[in-house]
Amino acid sequence: MKKIFILLCLLLAACATDTLNQSNSADPTPVSASNRLLYKYEYSEMCRGCHTEIYEQYKDSMHANSFSNPIFNAQYFKEVVPRALKDSKFLADARKCLMCHSPVVYMNYSGLVSTPQQAANYESGVTCDFCHTLSGYADNGDYLQNPSGKKQGPLQNTTHHAEYSGFLQVGDYCGRCHNATSHNGLEVKSTFYEWQESSFGKRNLVCQECHMNKFGILKNGIAEFQSGVAAHLNIGSISVDQKKHDKLYTHAFPGAHSVSQLEDALNIEFRVGSRSADDKGRFAFGIFVNNERSGHKMPSGSSDLRFMWLSVTAKAEDGTQFPVTLLPKIRRGAVDYSVAGASPDDSEVLGNDVPLGSRLYRSVFVDAKGHQSLFHYDAVKNVFDNRLNAGEIRSEAFEIKLPKGFAGHITLSASLSYLAAPSSYAKHLDVPDFKPVTVASHKKIISLVANSATPRK
Repeated sequence: MKKIFILLCLLLAACATDTLNQSNSADPTPVSASNRLLYKYEYSEMCRGCHTEIYEQYKDSMHANSFSNPIFNAQYFKEVVPRALKDSKFLADARKCLMCHSPVVYMNYSGLVSTPQQAANYESGVTCDFCHTLSGYADNGDYLQNPSGKKQGPLQNTTHHAEYSGFLQVGDYCGRCHNATSHNGLEVKSTFYEWQESSFGKRNLVCQECHMNKFGILKNGIAEFQSGVAAHLNIGSISVDQKKHDKLYTHAFPGAHSVSQLEDALNIEFRVGSRSADDKGRFAFGIFVNNERSGHKMPSGSSDLRFMWLSVTAKAEDGTQFPVTLLPKIRRGAVDYSVAGASPDDSEVLGNDVPLGSRLYRSVFVDAKGHQSLFHYDAVKNVFDNRLNAGEIRSEAFEIKLPKGFAGHITLSASLSYLAAPSSYAKHLDVPDFKPVTVASHKKIISLVANSATPRK
């Protein structure tokens, strides 16, 4: 067995050397800073032979496609790079984009990566070798990296070329890329801070426990993981048994771009008190919007783009639709960004994406002229944020206008929907529209009696 294992190591080392030699021949001369090292990373495809299941999960994830996806590519090369080429203050934005969406490219260039060809010289996306050789962060925010044959992992007592690292199991590991501040000093992504301030963060239920378990969410407040072997060392007829582990992390990384992660992420529930309308035919009810399952705000991430909305309908047994009104929460005269269509910019920003009068949950940034901006590098101020906090249960009040003396059954239907970005944003970048996702829905049939103060007709 010992001889077989040695043979395996030699074969794997030969594969690694061959992969590195191939990447060397394609490497351009990077724009180097005096103290900057040239980092050589192994390609993620190399991991596939032994970590087949993990690689299959990873290759379709947003981590693997964080740079190549059309939305990021369009925004980076059409919007950020042209600004950075004209105005040096946008260079910091461009570097931060690259740092998180393609860290291997970032680590090998000290200047602006301004063309897809430059980025193509290295593997893009958040790669296997980058994550498994990350040991921390420098004081200036740069990554502390040591690419080598030794790969950092969360499992102890492993064989092969892995060594244990507790850093992969802490929330800080994710924090660098899931927080972001623009060159104007605006916090445009705050998922990590939101988690830190939540009950999840306070009891140290880390990001990996939700986003790397087998469901991508907690089930009844518990994270469930797969078990088995992390690697299969099979070369020809040679096979080496690997240790089985009780806890294996999935590498699909489901999040805001995963329908399975969004569906049922929140709960909504009707709250009905009186079973009759008042003497003017007004019937009031409430809805609880529950974000207890999430360890951060909803929506989170790119808060300049993402939003949710709550829409409600009321229908009688004969199909008659009654108008439903969302009761206001802010002082009269102020711009209510929490109601679709109430802001003068909504017609241009939201278009027909959201039914008018719906309750909106969003963060609103404005540019130097005071207009709502979907591009954080143009924003100078955050003027509104009513997103749902982690663990929050929020009450929303509605009212139906009924015929006087109405009695009978009414079906109340509510849906909470999510959109990663409005169609106006997609049109501006010339990319396909995002599709809305129903996060939660609820239906309730109530029986109303006629108000005794009003004679029934």
